Amino acid sequence: MRRHVWSAMAASALLLAGCSDSGTTAEDTADEVEPAVEEYLAAVDPEGQVRAVLVHRDGEPVVQRYTGTTAEEYWDTRSVTKSLMSTLVGIAIDEGHIAGVEASLGELLPSRRSEMSEATAAVTLHQVLTHTAGFAPDTAGASVEYFAAEDWVGQILADHGESGPVDGSFVYSNAGAHLLSAILVEATGVPVLQYAREKLFEPLGISTEPAFEPAFDFSDEAAAAALYEEYWVAGFTWPVDPQGLHEGACCAKLRPSDLAAMGQLYLDQGRWDGQQVVPEEWVEQATTAHVEVREAGVTGYGYMWWITDIAGQPGYMANGLGGQVIHVLPAENLVVAVATEFDDRDPARMAKMFSGESAISMVENAIVPHLPN
Repeated sequence: MRRHVWSAMAASALLLAGCSDSGTTAEDTADEVEPAVEEYLAAVDPEGQVRAVLVHRDGEPVVQRYTGTTAEEYWDTRSVTKSLMSTLVGIAIDEGHIAGVEASLGELLPSRRSEMSEATAAVTLHQVLTHTAGFAPDTAGASVEYFAAEDWVGQILADHGESGPVDGSFVYSNAGAHLLSAILVEATGVPVLQYAREKLFEPLGISTEPAFEPAFDFSDEAAAAALYEEYWVAGFTWPVDPQGLHEGACCAKLRPSDLAAMGQLYLDQGRWDGQQVVPEEWVEQATTAHVEVREAGVTGYGYMWWITDIAGQPGYMANGLGGQVIHVLPAENLVVAVATEFDDRDPARMAKMFSGESAISMVENAIVPHLPN
């Protein structure tokens, strides 16, 4: 319903945008885009969960909207963490730590080979990155099962084929994504956060000190709840599993500007300040659809990036539960980053949460139509 209401408004805005002067400045664009974003959010975010919307065009900030927060506050990125992990995998492949996306789990996790069935050992990194490996789907029951285990990776490997499909179809899996953490540690010999700092965070100027690295014990609900209270107020955070592996599927906390930097890095084919931080080939592979997925505004899935279509313009998106988003539209030289106060301690707010679909609609109906040609 909201998409339909805003589509009519967007059609009118597109006609106006077509009249824009080619000499329009970032400030002029902001004068058009910012009110449209405010109007959109007033309609679709009555709970005020959206804390930051950053819009960059041609590498320049157009909108920097913060509500009830500051630019220095860190927010739970949820599954945007998956796109971060994919980026690190691409770097590791380029450096020769990982043979390539056709490497199998048996080859990538030799220390765990004895725990795998033959079918599990044959699963490729490509399948893990595209959610076609047959690991447990992203459901509350499946997540609780491995979250409550003493050995998450062991539980995930043992459950392969039991909880997920075995026909190679797309099934979004937090369990499969967490294996990327084990793969990176096995390949690089260092913790994921250490590797991320050296290869990605420090080059982009993303501050990760001090780091809160909680190990949640979901078998003890009271302890997990108390630790979550600390997580909620902490700065940079990346939780770990019982073996100390950083979560591969979820929950790294970053600032909205860090999300925008990641988007700009990808828009610029992996380059940052003249340095090739992420291989250009990986940027292309990660943001190319390897499997068809049909959802609102989404046409496919790459390597932990959603492939989008906005008014006929191809793009790609990192998408976390509750509307944590990095959205890139290359044809418009556009990066949009969204951070929300997603708090799963409050079921009432969760029921009204700002979603990834809402963020796509905002880009489609409140941002793109107001950009000058």
